[in-house]
Amino acid sequence: MSKAEYVRTQGQNRDHHCHWTGCTKQVPPAMWGCKTHWFKLPAELRRRIWRTFQPGQEISGRPSAEYVAVAREAQQWIADQQPADLFKGQGS
Repeated sequence: MSKAEYVRTQGQNRDHHCHWTGCTKQVPPAMWGCKTHWFKLPAELRRRIWRTFQPGQEISGRPSAEYVAVAREAQQWIADQQPADLFKGQGS
């Protein structure tokens, strides 16, 4: 079974939300996020997340260091997209 087939066959078998900051949409644990937010990520980040995803990591809870690193990069990219004025006046 290909990786794509594996992901498509995995269902929503536990609480797991999209990894886009603030999104609460439930997605199968084998998926990084909802379709809307997945396609908001730059293509290169999506390719790297896909390349480092190993089928079964969502079951074992042990993603590779490479996957964790690119997932963190995605979170940083998302944070960098927030309007700067959103944080004005907070903590200063």
